[in-house]
Amino acid sequence: MPDRLAALRRQFPHTADTVYLNHAAVSPLSRRVVDALDAYLTERHRTNIENYFDFAPTIEETLEQIARMLGTRADRVAFVPNTSSALNVLAQGLRWQPGDRIALPGCEFPANVYPFMNLQRHGVAVDFIPHREGTFTLEDIERTLTPRTRLLTLSCVQFLSGYRADLPAIGRLCREHGVIFCVDAIQGLGALRLDVEACGIDFLACGGHKWLMATQGIGLLYLTEALQSRIDPPAGWLHGPVDWDHFFDYELAFHPDARRFHLGTMNAPGIAALHAALTLREETGPAWCEAQVLDRSRRLAEGLAGLGLRRYGTDDPAHASGIVTVHHPAPEALFEHLRQHRIHTALRNRLLRFSPTYYNHPDEVEAALDAVAAFAP
Repeated sequence: MPDRLAALRRQFPHTADTVYLNHAAVSPLSRRVVDALDAYLTERHRTNIENYFDFAPTIEETLEQIARMLGTRADRVAFVPNTSSALNVLAQGLRWQPGDRIALPGCEFPANVYPFMNLQRHGVAVDFIPHREGTFTLEDIERTLTPRTRLLTLSCVQFLSGYRADLPAIGRLCREHGVIFCVDAIQGLGALRLDVEACGIDFLACGGHKWLMATQGIGLLYLTEALQSRIDPPAGWLHGPVDWDHFFDYELAFHPDARRFHLGTMNAPGIAALHAALTLREETGPAWCEAQVLDRSRRLAEGLAGLGLRRYGTDDPAHASGIVTVHHPAPEALFEHLRQHRIHTALRNRLLRFSPTYYNHPDEVEAALDAVAAFAP
């Protein structure tokens, strides 16, 4: 076992007796994250109860980490509670006109559908891009765009098929058509590298509890400066400068950068957890992490195909991610069989989904394949 993988696996004690292949749902917490949470909560519990200002450097450091991960500047990112909250900043903040249209794949997770369907009451139409088992082409997207399309929103990785979109090509298409390009990154960011500027992404939303391996209730958004000028932000009390000596001098002023979307008291434990998770990922090496994810998913896909299970989606390596989903005649029974062997997967749409990440060992993939092979419904 390579030293880097061995050291990383010591961060996840569940690996001693559990094969966890469900990171597309929620990830386990590393020792690094748990230690950071313990330290934060102990401080708030005993030694520094009012730690608001003392915690501020961790907030800034985490924004810098997010910016490095996305290939952008820290003033372009902000914290949100979850992916849906971020997407609603965009959906509710743009000034829509009756007849405007939004394009999105017909295989998206509901979090990237309902915020935009909710605009139908304002006369905005949603056009669904056709898909084949959670996959689609650039031509499918282009055929769906109309002269009234203002926004294209899609996942960098589809939650069910694991289809990884060609973001740079889609970004170029959006620029050619004058369409805002929004990406839901929750099924890829952390496992796979992503450069928002190279991909031409205007807006990105992501929660922290899946491939980023932080806690639930913390997420992030990114947006370009040009798009920010077109979004009417909501208001709280941290959306702009705070005058701690003159609270009654009300002045509705927003920060000039993405911090304008920090409405009120933030999820400080979640930020502490995200800071620790991103630190561990940076130390491990993002390129190495991505290579491990793709290797484990490839091994799973090939092994499951060898057992006669048909994949949902595509085997094209250009669209590979950490998700492998297969058809099975008795998916519920197989899911329970694996669970009894302490192998964690997921059932979605009566399909069995596997989602390994970079700390998973190849032996765990083999254990999962052996368990599938031994299943007798």
